Amino acid sequence: MIRVLTKTLAVSLALAGAAQPALAQDRAAALREACAKDVATHCPGVQPGGGRIAACFKDNLGKLSEGCRTALIKAKAAD
Repeated sequence: MIRVLTKTLAVSLALAGAAQPALAQDRAAALREACAKDVATHCPGVQPGGGRIAACFKDNLGKLSEGCRTALIKAKAAD
């Protein structure tokens, strides 16, 4: 399950720069909303960009909220 979520996170974050910018922006916005508290709780001080948030999430995958994990899975399913 953790391996799937790790891959899902990586793919979902990569979608932000996908060929369909509006769809990617919607997915990125949904992930930001669902995972904002997780970023604040588990990744305080981590600067966005360069994969730093994704790396922090990977390091804290088992601690992520159910809502964030669900958003990551939904983003993967939409691929």
